[in-house]
Amino acid sequence: MARKTATYKELLQMAEEYGVQDNALFLSAANNYQIQKKIIDRISETIENDETTVVKEYVRDRENMQAHPLIKELPKHVDSANKSITMMLNIITQLGERKTVGDKLSLFNDGQ
Repeated sequence: MARKTATYKELLQMAEEYGVQDNALFLSAANNYQIQKKIIDRISETIENDETTVVKEYVRDRENMQAHPLIKELPKHVDSANKSITMMLNIITQLGERKTVGDKLSLFNDGQ
């Protein structure tokens, strides 16, 4: 059974094979992914190095313990990064034309 994932580097190689490596939409999606990846890495590092809970003071100096705010932010950024990767793949499949014999897109379409 073929795998259904590809690395970012493999997507860049596929973009070249399909002739969309200079497409403005592809470049924008790739740039967005790189930004999101940096944010995800920083959030993950912060969560690993800090406590998973924080204390906030509200009215009359009452302390309330709650989950670290970055824990809620992480899935939002992961979702955004996944959408950028999906956009890159869509641009490759819809706007590109295969220039090589091997079809790496079959990794994603196996069984469909």
